[in-house]
Amino acid sequence: MKVKNINGTSDNLCKCGSWLNHWEKFSGRTTIFCSEKGCTRTDIVGAHVQKATTDTKWYIIPLCKAHNTATGELEIFEGTVFVSANKSETCG
Repeated sequence: MKVKNINGTSDNLCKCGSWLNHWEKFSGRTTIFCSEKGCTRTDIVGAHVQKATTDTKWYIIPLCKAHNTATGELEIFEGTVFVSANKSETCG
């Protein structure tokens, strides 16, 4: 699956302490690697992304800091769990 970064969202905060904590809490998973295919970096953050489809919702997935600031589309691993970035649906 391909995703697009939503850059400029670093000021958005949630009750979970960080967006990576948010992803872990609502996905029920933990990770130490970036979700981008082929990346083995471990400097992980919870990244705001949109699926590269007609779906316009915002999601959180784990990406390394470099891929979190990348522009264009990223190919991510199959099985990556997408957690809603809409706080009213999650930690509101």
